[in-house]
Amino acid sequence: MAVCLLCNKKTHKTSWSRHQKGSSGASEWPLRAQIHKRIQKPNLHTYKGSKFCTKCLRLVKPTWVAPKVSETVKTPAAV
Repeated sequence: MAVCLLCNKKTHKTSWSRHQKGSSGASEWPLRAQIHKRIQKPNLHTYKGSKFCTKCLRLVKPTWVAPKVSETVKTPAAV
């Protein structure tokens, strides 16, 4: 099973429908949206052999700092 190492985030089921119940306007039953269970999976990444969700990966991974651009070296003008 896919689980985050830090926060234990894992898959879970939720109720899901395409549109609101009874959206046809006539009555609630004729064009009622079907509601079924949907599995939601966490966005897991493997980092150094362990699985982390995106939120926890930001905490674990060291922040990347862009290297500072050194001043351009001026070349002497041709004599």
